[in-house]
Amino acid sequence: MKILIIDDDVELTKAVVSTISSVGHNIQFTNEPKEGLKLIQEQDHDLVFLDLSMPELSGVDIIKDLAKEGTIKEKKIVIMTASAVNDEELKNLVDMGVHSILRKPVDIDSLLDKIEEVSSS
Repeated sequence: MKILIIDDDVELTKAVVSTISSVGHNIQFTNEPKEGLKLIQEQDHDLVFLDLSMPELSGVDIIKDLAKEGTIKEKKIVIMTASAVNDEELKNLVDMGVHSILRKPVDIDSLLDKIEEVSSS
């Protein structure tokens, strides 16, 4: 699978990239949200892991941009967040086209389960 990770947490990104690439997936990543939006728009990925809380451009902003373009439904986006996302906000993100949400600290087994879930669908 071709997977994109967009997260401003450099250490978390390194750990996730190391884990996912060790099981044979093609990983692309950035710690810059604006670059991440550009990568989502210009390239095809089987799955995108996206942090919600980032400076300059949040994950919610990226989701809204993709929803405005009408391309979010064709993207498999999994939010990774330490933010408290209430049920209403979660429903709104899912209604916009987000696949699912993982809470930080990210459990590696849950991360790998999400990849398996997407690759099976």
